[in-house]
Amino acid sequence: MMERADLVPQEARADLVLQEALKRKPKHGTPCNGCGACCMVTRCGLAQHVFSLGEFGRCPALTQTSATTYGCGLVLDPRKYVPARAASKGVAALRQAAAFLIGSGNGCDAGRAGEWRDKAYAAALEARGRSAENVKARRRAKLLWGASK
Repeated sequence: MMERADLVPQEARADLVLQEALKRKPKHGTPCNGCGACCMVTRCGLAQHVFSLGEFGRCPALTQTSATTYGCGLVLDPRKYVPARAASKGVAALRQAAAFLIGSGNGCDAGRAGEWRDKAYAAALEARGRSAENVKARRRAKLLWGASK
């Protein structure tokens, strides 16, 4: 018997998933709830490097972790995407570096057109990103992943 999902073209299903994720998306600056909306639309710098893809489009590492939540596959299981690097650099080190590079724990920094933007949060995030300590840590994390930019 054919399931209802089989009747919906892949592209339409992806759009429906995105619409549901956007309904769950937290406000800018509030804690991340794993809705995945950000990674369904754009790729972070790490994903662009690992997959040699541009900024826009669904991230290949977006991993569904429950019926309604998503996580970063580069954090969850780097061996799946870069097995040789994981073997040489260590899974734990790559996971930690990936979490840092994607801004894990910083809160929702994704914005939608017309969405209220928490300017104080954005300014604090930008200032933290420019700190000497953060710049060094970002450089180390990128080197671990083989990214120079």
